[in-house]
Amino acid sequence: MKTTFNLLKAIIITFLIIGCSGDDDSNSIGNTTFGTIQLSGLDTAIVGSTLVVGNIDPDGLDTTGTNSSVTLLDKNTTIENGEVVSTDFLNAFVIVAAQFTIGDNTTFNKAISMLIAKDGEEFSYVCSTPPSSSADNTDCGTGFSVDKVSKTIVFDDTTVINTDSGAILTMNGTINY
Repeated sequence: MKTTFNLLKAIIITFLIIGCSGDDDSNSIGNTTFGTIQLSGLDTAIVGSTLVVGNIDPDGLDTTGTNSSVTLLDKNTTIENGEVVSTDFLNAFVIVAAQFTIGDNTTFNKAISMLIAKDGEEFSYVCSTPPSSSADNTDCGTGFSVDKVSKTIVFDDTTVINTDSGAILTMNGTINY
């Protein structure tokens, strides 16, 4: 399915551009609700104003190339054997959130790569801290954090940019896994 390929390709390309590295196995957690992310900005008229996280890949190595990432997915989408699988690729989302340490071989402290599919149309968003050309020079903001020890991801006025239109989405919410 073309959408399956595009969804996975967008995630992998963004993290390859950022240049991450890692060495841990990934696995998906069962289908439940881990939290809700509120969205604000012009694109909410198209993609909606909430993302309900129903699945999480806490390690990310197989899908993103770094064990510093956590992948957040909707309830119909999972990662199986390193591949994104969904029962509804027409309406899905995948958010790869990462906070790096000194040993991660990257110049970034934090990064987000996000793909939202709404009625079959795909919208890609990115940011990095500090901002970079590979993230369309958009800073994620100081309120974004990924704490893999406490298993918490915080989006507090976190900004991502639509890679096609340049529209900014602001994300708010806390995800616990």
